[in-house]
Amino acid sequence: MSSAIKNQRLVFSSELPENPMATKMTLKQDKTCGGRLRWNLIINVVMIAMAGFPFYLPLEATLGVNCFYALLWILFIFLAANTQSKIHQTMKKVSNNSQQPPNPTPIKFILMTFIYKEPLDLLVKTLQNIQQQRIAKEIIMVVCMEEKTPEKETKIDAVFEQFKDCFDQLIVTIHPYGTPGEIPGKCSNTNYAIRSVLAHLKNKNPDFDPNKYFVTNFDVDTLFHKSFLDIQMMNILKEKDRNNFVWQPVLFYNWGLDKLSFFTRITGLARNMLMMGALIPLNINIMSVYTASLQLHIEGDFCHPAYQMDDIICFIRWKTLSRRALKIKPIYCPTISGPTSGSNMWQEFIEWIRQNRRWSIGSAEAFHYFVIKAPRIKFCSAFIWACNYLNYYASFICVQSLLLITTTIRLFAMETDPNLQQYFCIPLGVVYICLFCMMVMNKIAVKYLLKDIVVEIIPIWKDFIHWILSLIVMVGYGLIVCYGYWEIFFCGKGVCTHEPSKKKVLDAIVQRKDETVIEIHQQENNI
Repeated sequence: MSSAIKNQRLVFSSELPENPMATKMTLKQDKTCGGRLRWNLIINVVMIAMAGFPFYLPLEATLGVNCFYALLWILFIFLAANTQSKIHQTMKKVSNNSQQPPNPTPIKFILMTFIYKEPLDLLVKTLQNIQQQRIAKEIIMVVCMEEKTPEKETKIDAVFEQFKDCFDQLIVTIHPYGTPGEIPGKCSNTNYAIRSVLAHLKNKNPDFDPNKYFVTNFDVDTLFHKSFLDIQMMNILKEKDRNNFVWQPVLFYNWGLDKLSFFTRITGLARNMLMMGALIPLNINIMSVYTASLQLHIEGDFCHPAYQMDDIICFIRWKTLSRRALKIKPIYCPTISGPTSGSNMWQEFIEWIRQNRRWSIGSAEAFHYFVIKAPRIKFCSAFIWACNYLNYYASFICVQSLLLITTTIRLFAMETDPNLQQYFCIPLGVVYICLFCMMVMNKIAVKYLLKDIVVEIIPIWKDFIHWILSLIVMVGYGLIVCYGYWEIFFCGKGVCTHEPSKKKVLDAIVQRKDETVIEIHQQENNI
């Protein structure tokens, strides 16, 4: 590519490219009572039926269900430990230079990040992190903004001034506000951005081949390992039909996690463990940071602009519209994603509730979308995925918390035999042991996998207190998820919006990142 094209300022903010899906949504009539009578009601039915087990099933059956959840914890911990072991093996090979991607690279990466109310410092630090990749000069870096992004022009000027020569191409897209058939959020922004980039690439290259381009979509509060793109490239090159896969790096939420409250830390550790042990191995869904071929984006009609959870929706949409049996492939490279944060503990708690509620509403809507699109794919594949999805989001995440409460009520308020209570301590103890293993695994990850990215100093007494409170956190998380499922039932699709994080919360993330960088430099100087 000529230097004139490479260094020119590329900002796309027009109504083009045409978005036929948004046009279709404006003509679609709502025949579901304001978005209430939708397929996500199956989740609510499952919750009511299973949470009430202790009141209409024999206690032996209720004990069996509690043991089932304990076995799920064991399974997820085992699979997560196996995944973390493979990450360790991969990083050892990278450090020994025993695996190197081909040069020149046969494929090209498009990296897309998104910014709305996030501070400029956060975006700059994220781009600086990407700049450390070995093939940074070969990637197409896309910064996706909204028309109502605060201080938009200032941010655009700063990005081009500092990073115009750091990548093969630097592109900024500005998603128009108020497009008919869309809801504000990352889905609609993603849809607009990737269509704009595709139109640009086709215009510049008559022989453009989308099979050679791979899109990595990630949030702005993401830190990549310096060898991430090399490891990802080697994983992609191993596959023959690369359009049948979506690649998911393993996310760790240890971005200043040692400085945050116990509920934020436990939730972050649980999300990491469940990604390694459930979401990826059971092929349930991708999350936050994911990579897929540009050809798969095209076949799957990009991202649905009328939904809010872009990662889950994209996986379902691509699976059903492309009629491909998509498989989630892990990238065995540690990637840092920002956890819930706040300027103080109360604000952190409010933000924790907001995000958990939003995730539950998004997962409910995604299930409805899957059911209406499922006839496009094979019945067995659709049935297995639906069962795994319901077992994870409705049963394991939500019902388990409700069942613990209803079982406790039955045992202590309605039963007089103390021996029965002892039996129910067995599955509860297993869960506590698994939560302990979860914390130990993350300690190992921080020491051996994340040592070049984060620094954590947590005293043993604090770990012990967090472990004791971990079950309470998981129950609270399940109750918030339950609230989100019932909110969408009573309020309808109108609650399905992507609420951005508050600025003071995001400022706290930047501050923690600065502190982490300082700690890493101090550690290096001491060494």
